[in-house]
Amino acid sequence: MVASALVSLSKKIIRPFSPTPFSERIYKLSFIDQFNSTQYIPLVFFYPKNKGNIEPSDMCKVFENSLSKTLAAYYPFAGTLRDNICVECNDIGADFFKARFDCPMSEILKSHNRDVKESVYPKDIPWSDASNKKLVTVQFNQFDCGGIALSACISHKIGDFCTVINFFHDWAAIARDSNGKVCPQFIGSSIFPPTNEPVNEPPRIKSCVTKKLVFSNHTLKSFITESSSLEVKEPTRVEILTSLLYKCGMKAVLENNSSSSSIFNPSILFQTVNLRPFIPLPENTAGNFSSSLFVPTYIEEETKLSTLVSQLRKGKEEVINNFKKCEGGQDLVSATKGPFQEIRKLYKEVDFQLYRCSSLANYPIYDVDFGWGRPKQITMADSPLRNTFSLFDDNTGNYIEALVALDDEITMSTFEREMEQLLESQLPTEENKTEASAHC
Repeated sequence: MVASALVSLSKKIIRPFSPTPFSERIYKLSFIDQFNSTQYIPLVFFYPKNKGNIEPSDMCKVFENSLSKTLAAYYPFAGTLRDNICVECNDIGADFFKARFDCPMSEILKSHNRDVKESVYPKDIPWSDASNKKLVTVQFNQFDCGGIALSACISHKIGDFCTVINFFHDWAAIARDSNGKVCPQFIGSSIFPPTNEPVNEPPRIKSCVTKKLVFSNHTLKSFITESSSLEVKEPTRVEILTSLLYKCGMKAVLENNSSSSSIFNPSILFQTVNLRPFIPLPENTAGNFSSSLFVPTYIEEETKLSTLVSQLRKGKEEVINNFKKCEGGQDLVSATKGPFQEIRKLYKEVDFQLYRCSSLANYPIYDVDFGWGRPKQITMADSPLRNTFSLFDDNTGNYIEALVALDDEITMSTFEREMEQLLESQLPTEENKTEASAHC
């Protein structure tokens, strides 16, 4: 129904408001930039009908003009990737699509159909390879209820989640005040010098199933006693939820093991860590400044919640301490290579299950106001990578939404059953909140 509700689609190119100076035309990639994939990071912001007098068509022009000025500050985002060495900052701009739907915004928010959910993104762009495309692609969506949605796909090669969120915040600031100034710092290659070593990207598995689960802060707090230990007396809600998701993922694999003996399959979780506070660097430092902590689990007895939380905390403390000891660029590169080298080894070990978790919880993503108002919901396109958990706060701050991607429907069903047993209640899903919040 939604596909047929798309009544118009147009495209234009938004170029930087001012040309990039000749001295900044070549932006060298850092070591971490080089390691990261070129895949687009796809985020979408849903905004309900504006209570003022702003028309969606007028707001679209605000988005276009403010994007042009934002790209002048984020000049590598408007450039062309050259091999895995640099970005040529040639001001080719960003693709900007404008779509109009003859349906309410709630139809997108309530849908479980992947094609429907991705209709608010530029076609075939989410998670795709940005090597031979614009590094930033945007789509403005207008619905017949008066609501709008803004999606953007930004290549991971030029920025991590922190950079992407800062980009949205700066873009919104310029939209509210066209004379506003934003000053991202592009200093990655001076902090993490680039390498000539070949970089192998992990395989991309696209045959997986994604589901959004919703966990209240109250529910997560109820696990504090079970997840506490001598090492971690006050676990955070992200530590508790990450451990719950990892535990249920491992349990689902064990339950679905075709072997009659159901032997536990050793697993390892890696969680992304923002390095800026620990190097330290300003939060407006653009690019990729993330590493990973690891939680290896070799036997079923290590899947206790308190054990997993303790290992998460220990892993993060080790990452922090390692980077605080660094005295220069090569030290930082060496501290970063360690976990990435372990990842490469794990991909060669067929007996290991690899899980990934990234969290935007506690990031001020719902403060992204372009002058239309605060977003009603923010989410990401379904992941093509199996065994991934992506965490977001909801618009109230009272819930964490988890996008869970697993192998197949059978694994997902087993995962849900295991989670329900831990929660001792029906598994919380987005439907619990959507009925009350999805309308324009």
